[in-house]
Amino acid sequence: MPGSIPGIPGLIAFAGVKFGGYCLAGMALRKFQPAVTASAIKIAGARTGLGMLIGIPLSIGMTFALSFLFPAANGAATISAVTFIFAMRVLVWALVIHLFTKQIVLPKSKFWGYSALGALWSCLLDVPGIGMALITPGQIPFC
Repeated sequence: MPGSIPGIPGLIAFAGVKFGGYCLAGMALRKFQPAVTASAIKIAGARTGLGMLIGIPLSIGMTFALSFLFPAANGAATISAVTFIFAMRVLVWALVIHLFTKQIVLPKSKFWGYSALGALWSCLLDVPGIGMALITPGQIPFC
């Protein structure tokens, strides 16, 4: 079945959308926790970098694993994928928040609440990010 996937320009567009959204998340974190001294750009850079470092290999591995667990596309595969992605994003946001709040006494409920909100924000940013990646020139065709 012929098709195409985003090329390097599409990946850059996707990462740019995510970075911009993570800058907004960094500003929100600084607003809710004024003791955070790191800039929103540093927070966004850390989150984007970890997303690329951890997210890309895990997504490829998850796709490969789910293709064996659920050979026919079905709802269970979709639910499993979405649950896995959300859980990984909560953990990545937890790492980022920990990095920038380690000198702050932050209650666990706020810590995990911020992590869950960050994961939800990451999921919402997928919509414009994927849209930009799909319309950016430089698509790579495959057969």
